Amino acid sequence: MKVIMQEDVKGKGRKGETKEFPQGFANFLIKNKKAVPATDGNMQRQKEQEQQEAASAIQELENAKVFKAELEQMEVTMKVKAGDGGRVFGAVSSKAIIEAFEVQCSVKLDKRKLIMAEPIKHLGVARVPITLHPDVQATLVVKVEGI
Repeated sequence: MKVIMQEDVKGKGRKGETKEFPQGFANFLIKNKKAVPATDGNMQRQKEQEQQEAASAIQELENAKVFKAELEQMEVTMKVKAGDGGRVFGAVSSKAIIEAFEVQCSVKLDKRKLIMAEPIKHLGVARVPITLHPDVQATLVVKVEGI
């Protein structure tokens, strides 16, 4: 029996695939709402849904590119205690950068998207990459100033 997968089933198929299964297993998948029968109407709905998902993915990418252009025009200033030679007492973490960015620029970002190998431990300007979309990466400008 041919079915259209409604969600991923490990070892059997991924969401959106049309697969052929034995009658009993196909009925099990349909009963548990993991698949629907591959009728003409369901196939048409699946194609329409794939087209909508593709259009929304393109729109999401365009939004990320626009947001990248806006984000790269902004910068955040961090005031920290510093010692001789420009060394910072402690460090400037991704959480601190995100919180300061939200306060200064009124933009909410996800700290998990920041790509920092280690916290910032020196005064000056640091450029921190942030992933906005799997295909779009922006750079935040962080000015670290001593008190």
